[in-house]
Amino acid sequence: MANKFQNITYDINNLPSLPFIATRMVELLNAPTSSADEMAQVISADPSISARVLQIANSSFYSMARQVKTLSTAIVVLGEKTLKNLVLAASLRGMQKKFGPPEQLLWEDTMTCALGARFLAYNLKVIDPEEAFIAGLFRHVGRVVFNNQQGDIYAPILLHKPYNESDLNAREKKQFGVEHTTLGAAVIEQWNLSDIISLTTLHHHDDKLNAIEDDETRTLTAIVNLASEFPLLLGLFGSPPDCDLTEWPGAQALKIDQEQMAKLLKNFRQVFNENRENFLA
Repeated sequence: MANKFQNITYDINNLPSLPFIATRMVELLNAPTSSADEMAQVISADPSISARVLQIANSSFYSMARQVKTLSTAIVVLGEKTLKNLVLAASLRGMQKKFGPPEQLLWEDTMTCALGARFLAYNLKVIDPEEAFIAGLFRHVGRVVFNNQQGDIYAPILLHKPYNESDLNAREKKQFGVEHTTLGAAVIEQWNLSDIISLTTLHHHDDKLNAIEDDETRTLTAIVNLASEFPLLLGLFGSPPDCDLTEWPGAQALKIDQEQMAKLLKNFRQVFNENRENFLA
């Protein structure tokens, strides 16, 4: 693991491993001769992941012209990068040691942000939508680790009402000596995912995104920063707040005006509501 995370006070030697199926999928996608049938065989080893991939493949979010009935077809129709992301998403959900209210909240927050990031990237045409999806998916992986390893302590912090992101981050720092952003970036480095995903996880709550020098990293972080507010606006944490998203660092970095923002939110809310059960059940 990179030295930049060695000084955090949380026990980074006890971080989770990437689930086997996700690891194997990444290996196959990096292999020059892998086939759709080989990938389908790996995914089919976990019935819950298989079912979720097919369920999402047939959702209107991916605008399939025909029903996808087999994993091999899903791989061909969706594309390898999209499939990898769906497997990673299903694997991340499966990492939870139990599944009660805190875990459901984390899952809904994670998937809503990931879908929102993909939606924004696709409509704004500023970065690869699948890269945006994976960045949104892992931006709160540090919170999954907190909850998995010290759930008795973390669940009350996570479920504290009213929900306030800054307050939650401060509580994490006080209790664990590190915020979820830093811990999440360390996890991603341990999993050998890309540097840009690690950096996006680390900086997605930053107020001054223009300080990020690399253009691609800055754009991706801005997308995730903005998509991070979608779970709040859709009411996943209670009554939606009355706020102007064009004032958010992500919106300002992407130069989104109020008219464009209103249209984006309206369209995302519609497609999200149509597919809510497919993604969050």
